[in-house]
Parts: sequence; structure tokens; C-alpha cells
Amino acid sequence: MGPPPRHRVDPVQLLSGPATTAVRRGRVLRDLVAAARRGPPPIPDPAPLVSVIVATYNYSSVLRHAIRSVLDQTYGNFELFVVGDACSDDSEEVVASFGDPRVTWINREQNSGTQSGPNNTGIERAAGRYVAYLGHDDLWHPWHLATLVGELERAGAPIAHGLVELLGPPGSRRKILGGLMPGDRGLGRWLPPTSVVHLTELGRQNPWRNYAETADPPDVDFVDRVQRQVGPPLRVVALTSFKFVATWRPNCYVDRPAHEQAAWLERLEHEPRMLERELLSLVFHRVSPFHGKLPPPPAPPSDPELGWLTTRARRIRGLE
Repeated sequence: MGPPPRHRVDPVQLLSGPATTAVRRGRVLRDLVAAARRGPPPIPDPAPLVSVIVATYNYSSVLRHAIRSVLDQTYGNFELFVVGDACSDDSEEVVASFGDPRVTWINREQNSGTQSGPNNTGIERAAGRYVAYLGHDDLWHPWHLATLVGELERAGAPIAHGLVELLGPPGSRRKILGGLMPGDRGLGRWLPPTSVVHLTELGRQNPWRNYAETADPPDVDFVDRVQRQVGPPLRVVALTSFKFVATWRPNCYVDRPAHEQAAWLERLEHEPRMLERELLSLVFHRVSPFHGKLPPPPAPPSDPELGWLTTRARRIRGLE
């Protein structure tokens, strides 16, 4: 048993909120478009090795798209660990099909129930200066690693995050820009790991906790503990990642659809000025009276146990 956890704070929506002035809105949009036009900062020389970790569990249909979005990176000095949480499907064969020596498959013997176990396994094997995470059902823009690593090296920061587009299923009209909170990140605020890069040593000093050991979800708990040690993450005002929120897609681990990721990867690889088009789409979507609403945060049980939010999320996804 434990105290009720803090709910994940809804990501700040682009051009929303009573405290957001017209001047600030214009500056934010200006900075985002400028970042999309100029591309990532120069790659450091020598370029530090980045250890990319993709935690996965029996969802090979989307896994192949996540791996492709890593291999599409303009920043080439990385190693990729695809870590199965005791997978029993064809994920190993999907990884092997790429034939890239930078990609390593690891399958844990025991299922941990969340990304915590696979992330710790990847961090144990990491040889890079930095660790980056990508959800197996998420995608990166090709500039993601170059942008975040470039800014980390420029600022000498230990941890950073880019902006992430949170995407609802087709027809939901949910399309939200995450990570654009006013001021520094507050403790308890959710940052999707897909948007985060940090020094490898921080992951070894602050191992990911099992969801049954913490009141907050493991990803919130991890960033909170790192933030208490080194301060708030550096916010990089550039849209670099795309998250297909699993809890907005009931039974996705049962049905295992991958058509959304396939379509978005096609855009990322081939659509001219994709980032600028998507930023404009976010603006028009936000001001439209028909934009989708976020679901209300779940009310805690009368006597909540540690990990109840994660248990609820697992049920929505079809894992329990």
C-alpha cells in the first residue's frame, strides 16, 4: 500500500492556457518553425556514442517501424539495443532482418511488466556517453538524435528532452504537442521517454524501478529522481518525436495494429517539409472547435496500491 500518486499532468497544448500571452504564442511558433527550417545543430567532432534502447513486448508489427526510424537518423554514431521483456513472438526475427551490426537483440528471461526491466538491461550493456529511449510503437524524426545530442553537448547538460507530438487514434481528433510546459519541468510532470536523452551514468545511478515499487508511473519516477540529482532537464524547442499513446488505443497489444506507424514513417521519410506542415496542422487543430479532448485523469481507488496507475494502463492495453 502507499499514498495516492500524483496524476500525470496533461501536456501543455500548443497555443492554450489562460496565462499564455499572444506574444509568447508567437515566439513559440516562431522558434518551432525556425528549428524545423534550419535543421539540427552541427554534429560534434568527435561525435559521442549514443546507446539507444527500445523496450518491447510481443508487438513486432510496430517494432520494425521504430527500428527503421532509428536507422534513419542523420546522427550515425549509435548502438541500438532492442530489449524484449520475455518476448515469445517473432520480434527476434524482425530485428535480425535489418542486418545492421549496430542493432543488438536481447530477450530477458523474466517479464517485468513495463519498460523498467528492459531499460535497465539496456543501460547495463550501454557503451555510449548518452542513452536515448524510443518506445516500440513510437517514431523519431531523422533529426532527433542530432538535435538533442547537439544541444546537450553545446550546453554541457546531463539530460534533455525535445518536443513530442502525442497522437490519438484515427477519428479521435487528439493531436497534442507535449513537453512545452512554461518554465522548468515540475516534479511529477510526465515526459515521454521517447523524447528524452541523458548521460548513461545517470541511468546507472538511478535504475528504473518496477511499477509495483513506486506510487508514480516508472517513467515519471525515473525523471523525478534524476531531476532531484542534477536539476530540470534541458528543454530543446524542436519537434523531434511522435508518440502513439497506447492508453488511448484499448487492446492495442491484443489487436497489434501498425498501420498508423507505417503511414507516419512514410511521411517522415518522404514528405517534403514534413515538420513545418505538421506544426501548422497543430496550430489549426488547436484553434478548431472540433479538436479532440484529453480523457480526464483517472480517480484513485479508495485504498490505492503502489503501481495502480500502471496496472490500469496495462488493462487498457490488453496486457491483463
